[in-house]
Amino acid sequence: MELLSSEDFNNTKIEPEWTAMDYLLEVVRVEQEKMQEQIFMKEKKNGQLKRKRRIQEDNKKNKRPITSYPSKPLLPEGLKRHIVENMGGSNCVLVIQKQLFFSDVNPQASRLLIPFSQVESHEFLNESEVERLKNKEAIKACLVEPSMEETEINFKWWDMRKNSMYVITTSWNSIVKNNQLKVEDVVQLWSFRVNSTLYFALQKL
Repeated sequence: MELLSSEDFNNTKIEPEWTAMDYLLEVVRVEQEKMQEQIFMKEKKNGQLKRKRRIQEDNKKNKRPITSYPSKPLLPEGLKRHIVENMGGSNCVLVIQKQLFFSDVNPQASRLLIPFSQVESHEFLNESEVERLKNKEAIKACLVEPSMEETEINFKWWDMRKNSMYVITTSWNSIVKNNQLKVEDVVQLWSFRVNSTLYFALQKL
């Protein structure tokens, strides 16, 4: 793994009351995020190589080549009914499926990071929302928790040295606590619209 540099801490907001332990936790958080990104890119590359090898092997055996990829995850039926029937929602889009790291459940950080490189689709945002995010404005949105409770969040855009990411802040600590989220849990973040207003839904797998 590459060593951390000062640029890796561009989005770190140091508070005057931080202790030495707080600084140490922030270094651990940044290191884990960097490691997560490297692991994801390595797995993605390995997956592409494996698919290529399978196609080559099938061609050698005169079998029909594999030309399609596994379908994307589907919105769970229970959550879909809640969004459509109870909330009048539509246009459900999978934003990301990710494994939670310490930085995602660390109460000192209180945020969920959504790296662009892992986002399934950016089309859940309209042009006006993209412009607001690029101008460093936070979008206030409602998130449906795994418990089906609705919580107000702030949705932001952060630019990092090698990658940009979306960030969910505000009430994230309570979402982690209420749904007993922990390291290595796998979650899906879905977006949808209610009367053109942006909403999110978090699903714990």
